[in-house]
Amino acid sequence: MNTPYGPESRLRRRWPTHYRWLDVLPGLMAVLVLLPACTALQGVTRAGAIWLVLALACNSRRVLVALFWPVVLLLPAALYYIHISGVPPGYPLWLILFYCSAPVVLGYVRPVLPYLCIWVGVWSILVGLYLSRPRGPVVRMRPVARLVGMAVLTAWIVVPTVRLWQHLPPTRGGTENPMVAIHSRFDRAWPWSMLTGYVAARRETRRLTDMARRISHEPVHFLAPPQPDMPQVIVLAIGESARRDHHHMYGYGVPTTPEMEQVPDLLHFDDMVTPFDYTVGAVPVILSGYDRLRSGSVSGHDLVSVFNAAGYDTWWISNHPRLGPYDSVIGAYSEQAHHIAYTTVHGGLMSSPVLDERMLPVVDGAIRGAKGPVFIVLHLFGSHENAADRYPAAFGGIGTPYDNSIAYTDHMLAHVVASLQAHGGPAALFYVSDHGVRVGECTAGIPTHGDVRAAYEIPFYLWASAAWQAAHPQAMQAARDNVHAPLTLAALPPSVLDAAGLGYEGAEMDMSVLSPHPARPRRIVHGDSGANRDVDYDHSHDDASCHIARD
Repeated sequence: MNTPYGPESRLRRRWPTHYRWLDVLPGLMAVLVLLPACTALQGVTRAGAIWLVLALACNSRRVLVALFWPVVLLLPAALYYIHISGVPPGYPLWLILFYCSAPVVLGYVRPVLPYLCIWVGVWSILVGLYLSRPRGPVVRMRPVARLVGMAVLTAWIVVPTVRLWQHLPPTRGGTENPMVAIHSRFDRAWPWSMLTGYVAARRETRRLTDMARRISHEPVHFLAPPQPDMPQVIVLAIGESARRDHHHMYGYGVPTTPEMEQVPDLLHFDDMVTPFDYTVGAVPVILSGYDRLRSGSVSGHDLVSVFNAAGYDTWWISNHPRLGPYDSVIGAYSEQAHHIAYTTVHGGLMSSPVLDERMLPVVDGAIRGAKGPVFIVLHLFGSHENAADRYPAAFGGIGTPYDNSIAYTDHMLAHVVASLQAHGGPAALFYVSDHGVRVGECTAGIPTHGDVRAAYEIPFYLWASAAWQAAHPQAMQAARDNVHAPLTLAALPPSVLDAAGLGYEGAEMDMSVLSPHPARPRRIVHGDSGANRDVDYDHSHDDASCHIARD
């Protein structure tokens, strides 16, 4: 019991009257922590129910404010993410964060870092002042009543989730990630969407890592015996965030591809579509044909493992951040190569990405040192946000920063072709971008990831040396005949294998652009929300909010 002479009363007398307004802090913070959940009614109700359980469990305003504090600090980031994606941060964001290094993330927030520091400082002071004195319970209820309230709310949250888990479709136990369905119940319930999203994303990366490891140990049954003594070099250059309509080669008005346009016998396919508008979904399709959102999709062997089995010397050269073999979907594939070079790694730590030209000495060395057959994967940082950081000053006057970054990639590819020409012998270069970005669509001219229709339209080049063409005249003619064919990114693995004279049981070789009549499956692309997850690209349009939608 408090008395006029009790400790709380003594502290209250010493507490300045003009700080009494801090008593409204819990209510204000409650509004702020629920604000990002307001994108949907189910988000507010589920997030609010979880907060009520915690409030009843601790029944202390000081503890509750301490729990609110880190969530309020993250509020600007959550609102910005909602601005660009329409949903609170969760599963997709974690996939991106697993793929990026801390310096890359810092590069995004650096422009607003001073304001974030002020925000953190102000709220830290307010919370510190609030926590410096006793504040009393959240609710004045009997313990039994509080326990009953907690039990009812917990059952309302947990029981439907358990029932959902029990009734997941059979395919979710194999080719899909069951935690994605669980996360979907909380994908609007910020900040709990970050917790369920983390579990779903971590399971996804581990599942794909296990899949890549399993594939690498499975025997490859070739359709014809490989010829490991044939000295040829096959290069697969994977671009980043480059959409086709900003390439001069495809009719764009700015001269963004001056060097590759001068390369003899270069083929540029003008109707290639990627199923994803983000890297972590697209690159597995490039390497193995695996579309993780296509129902029933099962990955074939990845290209690196197939070339290993065929007796090739394999290289993975990347300017992307490296999270390690068990933390990144892309890293799971890269670890299969005999030689791995990440130019963003120094002493085992990730640094901020450097210019793509840092990879050229490694590429040149791999080509120059080729004694037998060699397969090289070159993973460019290309036109990734922020595009203005992706090229040197010499490429700064061509057009917008995004156009300049594409021109710089053009220079990189021309250098690789020149290196292959200098080496001599049979050689082929494939170049494809993983996806495009929004450039002017709902972005105020700032390129950013997003599921606008043009983000799925990507460049695709094929260059082959004179020696390779002489050895494969029919394949080269077929490729020329297919430059206007409607293609999907899943055509890349069989095309690369076809160029090397490799094929294995189970590979969809009829999709190769080197075949006379490549198969033409429906081109299904995946938007960023449940409403447009599976869209037939050939029967689609952009809606008023710059998202791809069904016709």
